[in-house]
Amino acid sequence: MNLRIAVISDIHGNVVALEAVLRDIARRGPDVTVCLGDLAFKGPAPSECVGLVRGLGMPSVQGNTDVTLAAVIGLSGYAYADRDDPAIVPYLEWHIRAMSAEDLSYVAGLPFSHRLEASGQTFLFVHGTPRAIAGYILPGLPADSVAAEIAGTEADWVVMGHTHRQYFFKHGATRLVNAGAVGFSLDRDWRAAYALLDTVEGTVTLVRVEYDLEGIVALARQRRFCFSPDWYREALRAGWWEAIPWSERPAIDQA
Repeated sequence: MNLRIAVISDIHGNVVALEAVLRDIARRGPDVTVCLGDLAFKGPAPSECVGLVRGLGMPSVQGNTDVTLAAVIGLSGYAYADRDDPAIVPYLEWHIRAMSAEDLSYVAGLPFSHRLEASGQTFLFVHGTPRAIAGYILPGLPADSVAAEIAGTEADWVVMGHTHRQYFFKHGATRLVNAGAVGFSLDRDWRAAYALLDTVEGTVTLVRVEYDLEGIVALARQRRFCFSPDWYREALRAGWWEAIPWSERPAIDQA
């Protein structure tokens, strides 16, 4: 079976970006679209994003923030632990209130990985790495570190998200792809990102899509988003979400 595969990841509740990406995917007409998780947290439209992915019936895997949302309300095998910063809880609760029981059950039940066979090759889709949901591989990592992360995968392709940075490179015979992020970038390019794989040609196209950034900010303002809409706008524009400690966020978001 020969396929063209679209891969989306890290939607993070940005329904405007997701709709723009889905329109672009529809225009290009791949055979299947796979989602690599982090559907809801950190965006003002978590339920809409889950609904679109779920409604389209695309194969999806679980992201680390999906696990965290589910854990807070006891829907995950992962127990929300004391070592987790309690200052994040009001932010998680905002999203939980904005989601239905069906939304939360869906993200809690997503698998760790998805495997697909096409053109005599095996494609492994995960959120972080084959070893860890919040793990990461980046170009430039030492070869032995990359080898450790993909050891035992028995896949010709390993397709990932989580880092919010697109890439494609080879490690030995294994092709490594990162689809980037739909919801917000961390590579200083504000546009939504996804990847297209062609199993026949063995090619990867790293796609960027413009979307109505002010539209999602307006929605954040309308819904009294837990993150400051002004701060959210600047993070989206910059293509960079600053890692501010959760305990310091209220001074920004409740100002």
